[in-house]
Amino acid sequence: MQIYQNHFTLYKQTASRLHQDTLYRFMIEGWQSHLNKMRTLYRKKHEILISSIKKHLGDNVKVIGGKSGLHIVLEVNNGMTEGTLISNASKASVKVYPLSIYYDGENNEKSEVILGFGGLTLSEIEEGIGLLKEAWDI
Repeated sequence: MQIYQNHFTLYKQTASRLHQDTLYRFMIEGWQSHLNKMRTLYRKKHEILISSIKKHLGDNVKVIGGKSGLHIVLEVNNGMTEGTLISNASKASVKVYPLSIYYDGENNEKSEVILGFGGLTLSEIEEGIGLLKEAWDI
């Protein structure tokens, strides 16, 4: 305690005791059940996403990183560039993200985009993939 008092008394506790206690109780009493519930929910969303892609987009796309979390990379084989894919998706009110911002070095203008699905409902996922089919002329 003396070392702390000598070196760290200028540091103040910025997290309130109430928040710390609440988080502690959640981690002790509810974290595991919350984690299991979220795993089930996101697994179902992922399954709907993949089945919707197969149903609507078929062999015109390739899913890359299908087990990489709450997003996937979609390689689209319709002749459109990444920028055109994003623009057409946006016009259809569907948000997809560029993969090229993560490239190291030269941009090869691949036709790949990132699709996130964590914040969407099951019906929004299905509807969104249907809209992409139309937007991308697949």
